[in-house]
Amino acid sequence: MKLTHREKEVLDLLLQGRTNKKIAQQLRISGFTVRDHVSSLLRKYSVGSRMELVVEIGRMGEG
Repeated sequence: MKLTHREKEVLDLLLQGRTNKKIAQQLRISGFTVRDHVSSLLRKYSVGSRMELVVEIGRMGEG
């Protein structure tokens, strides 16, 4: 899976259970930007929710 550097950062924090707000604070980006990155990740992994994304990452052994 080809992810941008920022998508990888967002994904790592998402896998740690962080909320969009916490991810935004840690990466010093807006919540809207985090939302866009999460949406992009959902599309790239063909899933419909954060939970499905976490499960898919685990299944693929990428986490």
